Amino acid sequence: MLKPRKIAVALAVALFVPQLAVSQATAARPGPVDPPTPSIPQRYLVQPIAWSVCSFDAAVKSAYPQAPTTNCAKVKVPMDWAHPDAHPDVEVAIAYSKATGKSKGLMASNPGGPGGAGLNLSAFLGADKPQLFSDFDLLGFDPRGFGTSTRLQCLTTAEKLAALPTTPDYKERTRQTHKVEVAEAALQAEACSATEFGQFVSSQQTVYDMDFLRALFKARQLNFIGYSYGTWLGGWYADTYPQRVGRFVIDSNMDWTHTQWENVNFDPFSGQRRRDTQLFPWIARHADQIQGLGSTSRQVTASYDRIRAKLVTLVKAGTSEVRGDDLDGTIYSVSYGNVRFIRGTLDILVHDEFTKDPSASGVVELRHVDKAWARLAPELQAFDTLAAIRTRYGVTAPASATAAAAVSTDSTRSIIADAREAAVQSKSADAVVNLGSIGTTVRCNDTAWNHDPKFYLAEADRMARKYSFFGYMVGVPMCAFWKYKPQDRKLDLTGSPRLLMVQGELDPATAYEGALRTHRDTAKATRFVAIDDEGQHGQYVGSASACAEAIGDTFVFTGELPARNKVCGTTPLPAELSVYPVDGPVDGNAVHLPRSKAGSQKVNPLLQQALDTIAAGTLR
Repeated sequence: MLKPRKIAVALAVALFVPQLAVSQATAARPGPVDPPTPSIPQRYLVQPIAWSVCSFDAAVKSAYPQAPTTNCAKVKVPMDWAHPDAHPDVEVAIAYSKATGKSKGLMASNPGGPGGAGLNLSAFLGADKPQLFSDFDLLGFDPRGFGTSTRLQCLTTAEKLAALPTTPDYKERTRQTHKVEVAEAALQAEACSATEFGQFVSSQQTVYDMDFLRALFKARQLNFIGYSYGTWLGGWYADTYPQRVGRFVIDSNMDWTHTQWENVNFDPFSGQRRRDTQLFPWIARHADQIQGLGSTSRQVTASYDRIRAKLVTLVKAGTSEVRGDDLDGTIYSVSYGNVRFIRGTLDILVHDEFTKDPSASGVVELRHVDKAWARLAPELQAFDTLAAIRTRYGVTAPASATAAAAVSTDSTRSIIADAREAAVQSKSADAVVNLGSIGTTVRCNDTAWNHDPKFYLAEADRMARKYSFFGYMVGVPMCAFWKYKPQDRKLDLTGSPRLLMVQGELDPATAYEGALRTHRDTAKATRFVAIDDEGQHGQYVGSASACAEAIGDTFVFTGELPARNKVCGTTPLPAELSVYPVDGPVDGNAVHLPRSKAGSQKVNPLLQQALDTIAAGTLR
């Protein structure tokens, strides 16, 4: 585990990051040069737009009946803003509502990813925080390449998919696993660069799209709420168009002044820290409400390792499709949200029931889910529903759109598995198979990557030894085989007004240490709000911390920032009355910190749907 580092309220601390071999990955990389800012051809600004009421508008009005109508459309943008006439145009899907009061300007948002579809996010945020509807014209959009915008196609053939080697467990760092990771990465890189669009699905091109949308709506500046990868977009926009920056809240921050690789390689330690310091201790503290996982964190870890090992044994025997590495990914995903601790516990219990009574079908069946549910006390069952858990495992028809969204995923392993199944069904070796819109394409296009697969194999092997939970998660990225030059920039936010950075101490997906490093790089243009003892990914709007929520509200609705960096307290985890301190990078024991008043642990279902979808998809 990481050694704890202490931080005073002013955050005067020497930054600690894991001992990553990042210098090898970037040593040959010259410093990035900011690309020229393109002008917007007039034909895009005067294009006809066909508006219609958004499909999600009824859900928003059900949650908040006074909400304005949100209309949707698709607008054309250049495939490559640097050369608008060189390629066919692509479309960006947008959603828009007018402020019900005097508008303070245009407010956009992004949920994360890369690749997270954000068409409904601004309206969903308004349903949770109605003052957004009254004070701002709200803009939602699906980034280019994803959602209902022109989608990236990653194209391969059934024959190439069939030729891929397999491994029973990516955590086992064997020659076979290495062979699999290299082959899968090479195939994905080839597939996602198969069309001309592949090289233009990047953050810089999306930033140009964002400023086009600002100009399209004749807004002088853009206001923005961005989560996770959305903080990367926010930072890049502010660096590209500092004079267009309004009120930017960037929440659960990537280390957006550094490379995509450095960010990806933070995930093993931050994911392990969240699991070991909050999720598993929480399960142990509720041993009287959860049957059979243990009453200490060590016992819960032993139970998890036992269940996982049995899953791998069944896969190796050829009698099961329920994988141990899939369970790791599931637990990593649910750790994004505090209220999802219950769902993560159920995931462990479901897999435990499966190992006790494997099905002839080789997959989780209804009886496994129902037995797992019965192992939770009613007080914990109140945080979820049996229908949603059944839907999660595909053992009943989806009970609702929200439940269905909770199980969607586009992790590397599920992409390959789904594509193989599609290839088998095609019954033609040369049939073209679309792997879908793989968000890693953005990472490959954004920054330079080492092109030696051996580097990544060695790093994954080292991380697997150091972080036993999910240290192997990165493996070999497809960016090792990416053929296009990165569309990079050097971020310093020169000329930008201050951005508000909000960061939980124990975030599993965007490490606190990386966020702090970016703040230190941009200290003249960012204000940093840390949340002590808090690990949820995504804080502002429905935050577990009333302190952080209030700071965000004051900034968004009045423009006022705190005079200095702040440390906030947080509220207890689900079904608890007190906050259990964690001796992490923000040390709440060394400095007296204000504790927030206890708040509701019930999350707005629309916002929870958006957060679950991102968590269950790409790792960030």
